[in-house]
Amino acid sequence: MIEGQRMNQVEVKSRQLQAVSMILTLLTFAVAAKLTGYNGAAYLAAALEAVTAVWIVVGGNLGDSLGRLLRVRNSRGQHKNADRLRRNAMIFQMAFGLAGSLLLLAGAGWITESVFRLRYSTFVLMVLSPVIFLRSVSAVLLGYFQGEGTQLPTAVSGILRQVFILGFSLLFGRLLGNYGEKVSRLLVQENFTSMYGGVGVGIAVSVSELFVVIFLYLIYRGSRRDREKYQQEGMRVAAVSFADSIRLLWSGRGLHWLTEFLLFLPIPLGFVFFQKRGQGDAAVSEYGIYAAMYWVLCGVCASLVIMLLLPVSARTAACLRKDEQRFARTAFQSGIHLGLVHALFASVFLTVMAPQLAGLFSPGMPDPARRLLQGGSFTVVLLVMIFYIGRLLIMTGGKLLVLGAVGISDVVYVIAVTVLLNTEKTGILSLVYAGIAGQAILLILLGAFCFRQLRIQPDWLQLILKPAGAAAGAGLLCALIAKLFTPHLGNGVTLLAALFVGGALYWIVLLLIRDFREQELDIIPGGRLIRSLGQLLHVC
Repeated sequence: MIEGQRMNQVEVKSRQLQAVSMILTLLTFAVAAKLTGYNGAAYLAAALEAVTAVWIVVGGNLGDSLGRLLRVRNSRGQHKNADRLRRNAMIFQMAFGLAGSLLLLAGAGWITESVFRLRYSTFVLMVLSPVIFLRSVSAVLLGYFQGEGTQLPTAVSGILRQVFILGFSLLFGRLLGNYGEKVSRLLVQENFTSMYGGVGVGIAVSVSELFVVIFLYLIYRGSRRDREKYQQEGMRVAAVSFADSIRLLWSGRGLHWLTEFLLFLPIPLGFVFFQKRGQGDAAVSEYGIYAAMYWVLCGVCASLVIMLLLPVSARTAACLRKDEQRFARTAFQSGIHLGLVHALFASVFLTVMAPQLAGLFSPGMPDPARRLLQGGSFTVVLLVMIFYIGRLLIMTGGKLLVLGAVGISDVVYVIAVTVLLNTEKTGILSLVYAGIAGQAILLILLGAFCFRQLRIQPDWLQLILKPAGAAAGAGLLCALIAKLFTPHLGNGVTLLAALFVGGALYWIVLLLIRDFREQELDIIPGGRLIRSLGQLLHVC
């Protein structure tokens, strides 16, 4: 039991580090947008979306699935069998990854010009194509480490990858961007500056992936001696065949792979539909702002909240596995409450402070950035709740329910984006509104499944109405600070002042209205601090 709790805590820490890696990924993309301009950000986004789609097909959930298969065999002493399975998986994935890379390389022109209608993305996609092969190799190595019972290489490599990408992007992005500027002056075409800057970032991503593979291989070589010792001492069982290895690998990945692909699908589909309207460079720049500013800010806020919810999600799943339904319901509702408390404030803050955020992060085109944040920051709440509820359903055997809900939400998104794009006034906001519509449907379906499974009758006053009221009050204070401070102190100082003062008021109000119950404070991260503050204010 203690060992299981320890493994549970290790997994939570690993998932939190993966969230940190996601934050670094988003911030790195924002930095890349500064190097390439918003046109370059759109070129890079199109190439990355194509690479991500192919990677999900080739290696989605590969490391986790292989790790589970190897862990079962290692726990039974079947070390030779596990090593044969790992070798077969490596051979297959290297071949499959190479095919994926060659497919992207050969089809780069058709994908970027016929599908995304961005011919300046072709070269970017070509230099990104080796990532599929390299990532396939690193995923198998990560699966090996997980099979040995360690999550550390997975977490470290994820963060190390982003550090490499950021450093190499600054190097290659500037070098090729300067070259592209010369080409632009020579050909009297500004887009070559953005294109070559995007190519520099693409080279940085491929080189970084190569360094990650080298890093993981060195760790693998270092553990080889112990592995050979285990193979000699382990049980002797029939070696798994190549065909059986691939069948086992894919049977464990099927539902997760398809769910991940459907979750990602609206992003490239939205870009394709948006580009079909054919509004030229202005539309490309708007999409660059959408990808490099709107998604970055919303994604960072959502990832920070998700990091807080991971321990609660793990505790809820543990209670369900032990058939402790009452404790599971309490833990689940505590996570819902905690997620809404943080996500609602983040959403209100992004909405109210949109002019200052746009002026700070998008000084060249502040108006589209402002409209994106004011129209779509509620997506932070939706993303947090979808992740929390969906993860719990998957952990408790509801993979088919999640897959069905995601499929329905994709249909809603396609219908919504098609209708909205035919409305001339919406423009890039069509992708925002359609995304919110699809996410809202997904959240409603997942919530209905989960509440029914746990037999929960939520207290909506405590879960939503009280935090929403407190967030609205904090938002009014932030708006007042923005009006008074911005003309004199600028956007950066105003944002910091609004965040600290508005956040302080928000938590004081939550404590005064006794929004948190005693049993929740024993479950959620930071519960002791909240109780201490409540006692200081004489409300606990």
